Amino acid sequence: MLFLIEMRILILICVFSTIISVADAQDTIFVNKHAFNNPVQNIFKGNEKIYVKTSQSVYELNDGEWEVLDLNFSKPYVFFKEGFYESDFIPNSEVYDISLIKELVPQRGKFIATSARKGSRFFIATGSALFEYEIRDFYTRSYANHSIRDIYIDDSLKFIATYSGLFVNDSIRLTSTNYSNGPLVKIDSVYYLPWDEVSILIPPDSLVLTPIESNSFTGKARKIIPYQGQKFGLFTRAVCKILDGFELQSFHQGLEYLDLETFQGSLIVSSEEGLCLALTENSLDTLAQLPATIKDVYPSGEFLYLASDVGVYRLNGLDATSLVKIADVPRSVMVQIDDFNHLWIASENGLYVFSDDFPEPIAIITDVEFNREALLLHNEELYVGGINGLYTLNTYEMAKSHIPQLLNQLNTPKLIENKWIWANGLLLVFIGAFIGYFFWKKRNNANRDSQNNKDNWDLVALQHHIINEKLLTVEALAEYLETNPVQLNRNFKKFGITPGKFLKKVKLKQAKIMLKEGQSIEEVAKYIGYSTKFLKDELDS
Repeated sequence: MLFLIEMRILILICVFSTIISVADAQDTIFVNKHAFNNPVQNIFKGNEKIYVKTSQSVYELNDGEWEVLDLNFSKPYVFFKEGFYESDFIPNSEVYDISLIKELVPQRGKFIATSARKGSRFFIATGSALFEYEIRDFYTRSYANHSIRDIYIDDSLKFIATYSGLFVNDSIRLTSTNYSNGPLVKIDSVYYLPWDEVSILIPPDSLVLTPIESNSFTGKARKIIPYQGQKFGLFTRAVCKILDGFELQSFHQGLEYLDLETFQGSLIVSSEEGLCLALTENSLDTLAQLPATIKDVYPSGEFLYLASDVGVYRLNGLDATSLVKIADVPRSVMVQIDDFNHLWIASENGLYVFSDDFPEPIAIITDVEFNREALLLHNEELYVGGINGLYTLNTYEMAKSHIPQLLNQLNTPKLIENKWIWANGLLLVFIGAFIGYFFWKKRNNANRDSQNNKDNWDLVALQHHIINEKLLTVEALAEYLETNPVQLNRNFKKFGITPGKFLKKVKLKQAKIMLKEGQSIEEVAKYIGYSTKFLKDELDS
């Protein structure tokens, strides 16, 4: 039974670690937990280098390795400011708010933390351990908590359409229409905006409704494009020519339409049913029939790209026989090609980049749902609209730095090819990890039982933990000792003091030390969790 319980715990830890490694991928990724011979006290930066203070030594990060320094300090914490200095406590200026990343810290309880960063490497010291993360700062995110529907940028106008507002030049929010269901387009100096109906945008802040009216025949307006000197509209149930006076003339109907483009003299439409058609006044040709919805058609040079629920396909011209699947990215919604011939693929599962030179599509931003018609390349900047904001990447920087690094990871040769050797090796690692964990757990439980035994509690040690872990309440102390406040009170009876009075005594003692060191009473009160008035009254009494 004990074996089964331990096995279940280990499996949960493995699963949790896997989840941690991919969580919140658009910003920060858990990389590693660093091991030292002694508990970690804090981490800090000085002279552009990273240092770790353990209970016994100070280490410097040098070429990816931790090297112990020939330095001796008597106090628990060490920092750097024009040189190393030691301290009995962690100053507020050095405390890291661990709530900002709490879902990525694989530990129990809430502990005071310190942090340090060098490049994309980010370290957090907390709970006597050191965790490392990778910060992916190759993109920025704006319009947080807005689902981005369309992005339009030219020399005089930046227009961001969301499902909860329309924004012009990052400052003006239009109120006459609150959303958009299609892309803004400029035809003959006029900006047309489909939003179920069609309006004309007069920058910077005016929207005028056109006489175009959706009906049961046309469905809702989704897109306006120029074709052969005229305007054509994509509606959910019809493709229509827009005549003078905004009258509609049916050009094609009978499908649930999703996209409309022009390519090599034809109108190209895609549908919910997986059809891609080439339309002219005199012909109708089926270019593709896919087993899933085609959400975007994108012409580029001699090629036509189709983004679908089953991946990205490519046609060479209007030759239906040339159809080939080039990228297996499910639930693709839109594609774009940059100046480096990289194909960017926005999907409901993330953002990918692909080239014929790549072995497979490379995940750039994962676990983000991106929207249709919300992918735009403007100069070197790629704008991608997700359900939680607008992501911006510099394609030049990506091509020169980030993508080559990812390709190196993909192309790293495997040291062992034989799958049975791999399986046996992994099994041995798993068994070794389990045995190590079993004995660690057994020893840890023994230590904890010893610590929780009222006859073995050491008030001096508890005092150190209260200050070290910033335990401000009886509940926090009970949680740290893995008991409850009722049992904590019972165990404290042998000492002739209640946990609350003991906490107060420890914190007031720490307050006096901090005040003698020159810290303001406001800083001290904040650190120990008392109000300034209460602290003054207690120290004066």
